[in-house]
Amino acid sequence: MFEFDRSASRGLMSTRGLYVFTHESSLGNAPAHKLFDLVRIERREGVEAPRSFRDYTVRVAEPPGNVEITGVVEAREALAA
Repeated sequence: MFEFDRSASRGLMSTRGLYVFTHESSLGNAPAHKLFDLVRIERREGVEAPRSFRDYTVRVAEPPGNVEITGVVEAREALAA
């Protein structure tokens, strides 16, 4: 997205995770704010001053039965490094 943008306010940006919500109905089955709350980023235990993405844990909860979540870019790949 910001591959060639080296703005001082953003630094180097890269995509760490992308999740797509698919609804059964074209009008949607759940409000967006509730679905966004299913993706949680938490600081790891013992990390007082995070310095990298590895200092966080990404958790994705199960969506309601009529909504499917697909990880297009999994945030977990950064945790394996």
